[in-house]
Amino acid sequence: MTHFVNKMKSFFIGNLEVKLPVIQGGMGVGVSLSGLASAVANEGGIGVISCAGLGLIHKGHGNFIKNSIWGLKEELRLAREKTKGVIGINIMVALSNFADMARMENPVQIAPLFQF
Repeated sequence: MTHFVNKMKSFFIGNLEVKLPVIQGGMGVGVSLSGLASAVANEGGIGVISCAGLGLIHKGHGNFIKNSIWGLKEELRLAREKTKGVIGINIMVALSNFADMARMENPVQIAPLFQF
């Protein structure tokens, strides 16, 4: 694997260097959370935390929307404890709480990968 990786070129998103040009897909409902995202980021790729279903996993903070927002903040906090690499957030437009997730209070500083 090392031989293959050495031939792949890093790239920048703003001032963030991505050493391995791999972007993990955002798989919802408990798959793409802080553990997987930080593992990918630790290897030099872009780890992605998915917002889909966070309110079902992180309960006890109010309604589904509040649980989802709290869950995203918690997954980001956990990811930051595990890596200094690049972490992205996947918020599907098809989510019923898309607007709430996209404008959560106290947003993290991120460089958008895609703009709509």
